[in-house]
Amino acid sequence: MKQDLKNKYRNSILGIGWSLLYPLGLVSIIGLVFSQIMGQPLKEFIPYLFSGLIPWMFLTQCADAGTMTFLNAEGYIKQTRIPIAIFPLRTTLGAFIQLMISLSAFLIIELFIDINSFSYKMLLAIPALCLWLLFGIAVSMLSGLVNTYFRDFIHIQSLLMQGLFYATPIVFPAKLLQGGRFEWLYQWNPLFYILEIIRQPLLGNYPSTLAWLVSCIVIVSMLISATLMMKYVGRKITFRL
Repeated sequence: MKQDLKNKYRNSILGIGWSLLYPLGLVSIIGLVFSQIMGQPLKEFIPYLFSGLIPWMFLTQCADAGTMTFLNAEGYIKQTRIPIAIFPLRTTLGAFIQLMISLSAFLIIELFIDINSFSYKMLLAIPALCLWLLFGIAVSMLSGLVNTYFRDFIHIQSLLMQGLFYATPIVFPAKLLQGGRFEWLYQWNPLFYILEIIRQPLLGNYPSTLAWLVSCIVIVSMLISATLMMKYVGRKITFRL
């Protein structure tokens, strides 16, 4: 995991500092543009956008890197008896470290925008982060296994992630869809509820009971499915590498 971070930022002047600066720059650009388009107050929109983009970046990193997690580790898998679950776990932990660094950027933004927004409710982000870590592990495992057996999945997943990005209230408030014909886009989207359990605490609010319930059911189900698939495949994965 440490080596993965070194490789990613090798020969970079700022190194891992990009995990802090990239989300700051991305949110600043998108926030300035979309706040004007949607007529949202910048002071409210920037924290909302930031609290959605940070988890999304973690998810996409787990999904994208997860597709290649076993293929890139072909040499280790074939030459050693290391449990194959180590590789998606390694991928997820690397992404999780960058998530934590990005969250510090969010706290810096909040400090400058409205210091009064800090409250004890933010502590609910801790159990939410634990669930998101399990979510990332499940996503890495599933995408890695599927892509190892079906190499076109990496491209299909990329399209699916693009569709989910626009179907999930990440860069736009969910209230914009309320009462309209596209309200179902987030009401029937599990990712919206999974996002809410981390977004709302960061914004100083309590996530709904429904959000916690849906998140726990979806994440635990995915993790159990991924674990069972991993157990079934086992060392047989070497014949697909």
